[in-house]
Amino acid sequence: LFINTLNESFQLKMYNYAKKLCGFLLCMNFIFTHPTTYKSGKVLWYIKNNSIQDLRLGYSIKHNWLIGARHIKNLNTSNFMFNSNWLLKRWNEIGSQANLYLLSNLDIKNKLHFGIQGDWENRRWYVASMIDYYNNKNSYEMRLGYSPYLIDFEGLSSWIILQNMNGELRPILRFFKNQYLLEIRLNENFNSYITFMIHF
Repeated sequence: LFINTLNESFQLKMYNYAKKLCGFLLCMNFIFTHPTTYKSGKVLWYIKNNSIQDLRLGYSIKHNWLIGARHIKNLNTSNFMFNSNWLLKRWNEIGSQANLYLLSNLDIKNKLHFGIQGDWENRRWYVASMIDYYNNKNSYEMRLGYSPYLIDFEGLSSWIILQNMNGELRPILRFFKNQYLLEIRLNENFNSYITFMIHF
């Protein structure tokens, strides 16, 4: 009897969590994937370049586990995906931090996308690498970033980033302050690449 009561209580809790999450996602009418944030944190992320638009929304159930949804649109297709991203390991050192993530998405056609992402940063330098597998295709991204000045926690942080996306080098400017992040590509047409992210 005691075990049955525990099972019913657990099932009711899980049902209530699922109902709240689905209601939240439907009310916002948005979709997501991003590594992880603090427990109960939410992330809204928009990426646009010449070939895709990528809108993501996520919620961190725990400090190392984020779930959410995502909508990707390119010239020919439009996909909705559900995400589950895990922080596998974090290394905290004096003045620096490193992370290792497992990223996974399942689209509405039951195609699985997964990736591994690692990064290291201090207040001056930033290094990141990601390998993705989706729809029988592999892709990779590497980044090296440099901040020309140091700030306190309230200031505007600026980064100059060199991105290698599948062999194509791209210079990017990154700015963030508090919970807002903006990235733009450095070329004659700044609208050819833009990323906006907010944590709330």
